[in-house]
Order: sequence, then C-alpha cells, then structure tokens
Amino acid sequence: SSVSPNSGSSLGGTAVTITGTNFATGATVTFGGTAATNVVVSNSTTITATTPAHAAGAVTVTVTVNSQSGSLTSGFTYVAPPTVTSVSPSSGTTAGGTAVTITGTNFATGATVTFGTTAATNVVVTSSTTITATTPAGSAGAVTVTVTNPGALSGSLTRFTYVAPPTVTSVSPSSGTALGGTAVTIT
Repeated sequence: SSVSPNSGSSLGGTAVTITGTNFATGATVTFGGTAATNVVVSNSTTITATTPAHAAGAVTVTVTVNSQSGSLTSGFTYVAPPTVTSVSPSSGTTAGGTAVTITGTNFATGATVTFGTTAATNVVVTSSTTITATTPAGSAGAVTVTVTNPGALSGSLTRFTYVAPPTVTSVSPSSGTALGGTAVTIT
C-alpha cells in the first residue's frame, strides 16, 4: 500500500519501509523488476529493504510471497543525483568571497553548495547544469565542492583550491621622495 520514503537516488541504496498486508518470511521485493537487497519481513504488514540501482523515473514496487505477488504502481520514484564536473575559477583566496560557477548535471532549485564542510553563500541554480555561488572562507589547500539537492541527494568533486593571499609585513625604507625612484625592500 505504501513505500516510505517514496523516492531516492537512481544509484540505489535507499533504505525503505514497505507497508501492506499478508507479508511473510521469505518474501522478495523488486523495484521496477530489479531485486531489492537487505529485505527483512518485520511482520505481516511491514518490510524493510534497500533499493537497487535503476534509471530515473517512477517504478512499480512488487512484493512476492510463495509465488503470489502484490504491487504498487509508481510506488517509488528514482531521481538522478547531481554531479559536479567543474568549478570556475578553480581557486580563490582563503578569505572567501570568490564568485564561482559550478557546472554539472541534475541540479535542482533549492540546491545547497558546500566547500569542504562550509556552506557557500549567494547560491543560485541558474539551470539544471549551472550554479553560481560565493565561496566561504577556508584553509589553504584543495577542498571538495558538494551540491546537495532537496531530498538530500548530492554529488561532489574535489575541484577548488584555497590559496593564502600574500601579506606585507614591512617596507624598508618606509619613506622616500615624492618624485619616486626610491629603491625599497618589501618583506
């Protein structure tokens, strides 16, 4: 009669609870004709299972007990997770504030973006393949950029490198003629 949650990644691996009647030990479950894994019959009305991989779209969920089957048409919808293929520019200051364009696939309105574990700001999903955002502050080095769609489906790629900006600690001599031409050492 129901599957909860009723949607998940096309990569499979979604833990679901199937509700119905007359379930029995030894039951099998298929999603769009593909066998689920980790099938556990909790009682005569509840089964837990893990979804197999399947192409995006709605599928029929079928429970079979002793060669007798019951199905729920469009009982589960597979959704393609986002993928991240590039970030431009691919580096920026550790202070954050770098405007970036993230390209990939399957971006959805309301998606969030993180650089490492820190959320980006000004995230705008301009299309299913493009997101603009502003980097947060971060430590020097490469970080993973992750796009998470509503429903917790995410995709990531290590594609952004934080670079510490130069610092100036002293200028010697600290003054010179207004005409210029003073040789200085900057540290």
